Amino acid sequence: MSTEGRQERDAKVGRILLWEGRVSRSRLIAEYGLSPIRASEWLRDFRESFPDWVAWNNKLKANLATSKAYSDAERAAKASQPTIISAMLVPYALNAPGRPLSISWDFARTSPRTFSRLNLAIVDRLRVKFLYCSMSNPELHERTIEPHSLLRAGRRWHVRGYCLQRKSFRDFVLGRMSKVELLSEPSEVDITADEAWSTVLQVRLIAHPALSAAQQLVVRTEYFNGASARIESCRAALLNYMVQELMAATDVDRQVPPDYQLAVENTKECRPWLFMT
Repeated sequence: MSTEGRQERDAKVGRILLWEGRVSRSRLIAEYGLSPIRASEWLRDFRESFPDWVAWNNKLKANLATSKAYSDAERAAKASQPTIISAMLVPYALNAPGRPLSISWDFARTSPRTFSRLNLAIVDRLRVKFLYCSMSNPELHERTIEPHSLLRAGRRWHVRGYCLQRKSFRDFVLGRMSKVELLSEPSEVDITADEAWSTVLQVRLIAHPALSAAQQLVVRTEYFNGASARIESCRAALLNYMVQELMAATDVDRQVPPDYQLAVENTKECRPWLFMT
């Protein structure tokens, strides 16, 4: 068994552990297509390499991430020298049980400790509380939510859920959270009650009408394969993130080229969802 192969396997196990909050044999089988025996070997090797990172939970039949695991990971993130832990800190996302939705790339640093607490809250249907700050309320304040989805939108990771303080469904930026704590109270969130999440818009994108005919053709060739428009499905809750990332104008008189090369044509249908609080 080569050292390089062992480290690669440990990195794969550690990534799931850190970002999801726990790792089990069945999870490794599902993620990497391993046999039960091979999955057990991966877990055994990982526990030998990082004995202080895991705590066995007999009820869940899984290894839970310890505080030591996150402390070590946070120190590694601040270090300039790459280590095996560095490979575990690549934001884990697309196949996690909480089914996070990715529509862009990461920009701000995402904490695996925060991500994993939210992922566990979604999977185990628990409430979660945390300290939060925002541009409208920059002072740290406590929020308790019943989360239903993790999503990467625009530059950052968000969690969507029902906020008990505001009595409504909200988005929260993971990078603005601290002291995230799983609660014992069960989450009773009904995702179908989240109208903005359940509503799927057909957003019709066109070349900005203020562009010349030749410029519009360039845009249509690049983005639409030569077609006159492109229709993209988007949850209403994510519409703001979509138009911001694409730099698609929703007010063609105010948002003009060269900053805006695309425009949303069906603004009447989309506008009610653009400025949700």
